[in-house]
Amino acid sequence: MFGRVSKKTESLSEERPIQHFPDTYSIKAVGVDENNFAEFAADVVRRLVDDASSVSYRTRPSRNGSYLAVTLSFVAVDQQQLDAVFEQMSAQDRVVWVL
Repeated sequence: MFGRVSKKTESLSEERPIQHFPDTYSIKAVGVDENNFAEFAADVVRRLVDDASSVSYRTRPSRNGSYLAVTLSFVAVDQQQLDAVFEQMSAQDRVVWVL
């Protein structure tokens, strides 16, 4: 049984797409739509990337207008930087979830 699990895990990692760097990546952060949440989320990313001018975003309010989804695009130079952006965004109290 454990052998099957291991093989399945190996199979999943083999199918994982290859990421290239530097390249443009996007994450989505969702938070309560107040106190300029979109700009707050963009600032989190700007602090972590080499080229702050590469950060752009688009927004979409929730159906009832309480939340705001912010899709942020930026140039990541390596996997560590991409991971750092995701981790820092996830650590923010104002952020409800990150994709």
